[in-house]
Amino acid sequence: MNILDRLILTICSLCLAVLSIAVILFPFQQLDILSRGNLNLVFRAMEGNYVYSVIGLIFLLASIRFIVISVRWNSQKNKVTYLVQRTDHGEINISSDTIIGLVQSVANKFTGVRNIKTKVDILEGQLYISLKGEVSPEINIPETTKELQSKVKDHIESCTGVNVNEIKVLITNVTAPIRNVK
Repeated sequence: MNILDRLILTICSLCLAVLSIAVILFPFQQLDILSRGNLNLVFRAMEGNYVYSVIGLIFLLASIRFIVISVRWNSQKNKVTYLVQRTDHGEINISSDTIIGLVQSVANKFTGVRNIKTKVDILEGQLYISLKGEVSPEINIPETTKELQSKVKDHIESCTGVNVNEIKVLITNVTAPIRNVK
């Protein structure tokens, strides 16, 4: 969720909280401003003032946006794909999360490569892997990424028995070297 969505959600939540408190206190006549006479005056003052309609429309659109975001987020959250292999003894299903774990085990052993994020796409039995991370300033990026691709490919193919079609590596940043404090 981006910053604008969070801001809109906070404003909607505060407005809903104020409205809820008003509705809770109305039957107890704790707020004089919420008396029937005052509410009737407020509603009559709202007649013909289209600013309130615009505010209502904004809240309606914000609500619809949050419903769409929540539905889309839940559908993406549960998206785990499986690599299916058939053997003489039956079927083997390997989840994309398993392949991500195998890739991370190889990537974590590389010196100079940090914060690797892995994305695995399984399309019709074909395996596509995307790696996104940072490197230390002292390494040779082309050689290191080529070696990373080779090691990941060999490890995945030896563990799963499936050919890896493509491994993309995206280097997003050069990190500061880590100092040893004595």
